[in-house]
Amino acid sequence: MYVGRGFLRLKVFDPPNPVKSPALSAHGHSKAAMARFCRAVLDHAPIGSFRRWFFPDLPSTCPECGVLQDRAHVLLKCKRYRRWWELRGEFEFLQRVSAYCKLNGFLTVNESAFSFADAPSEEHSRQ
Repeated sequence: MYVGRGFLRLKVFDPPNPVKSPALSAHGHSKAAMARFCRAVLDHAPIGSFRRWFFPDLPSTCPECGVLQDRAHVLLKCKRYRRWWELRGEFEFLQRVSAYCKLNGFLTVNESAFSFADAPSEEHSRQ
């Protein structure tokens, strides 16, 4: 099954179950929360790496840190977000059995992560 190169391979999705989705159980109460979860998993979010690929003329650096704002930066390094783990990369994150729960918790605590509100802005890039 092809899932794309940006798909976050959380163990909870192996094998996929269209009848009882753990993502719907966790985020089905809110369209916005489910959208942010999907953006994070699919790496198709309004963040710098997406902009660099599809809209190269738009800002792509993190407003807080000044580096490329990609999924790994948002999940693992950015100072804007609260997290309770310290990891070196996405692969190490995915090796944890609790990665799915940690991603859900991260999105719950950081309500702007993977939202349009946190996208790099023109204003920041002029500073």
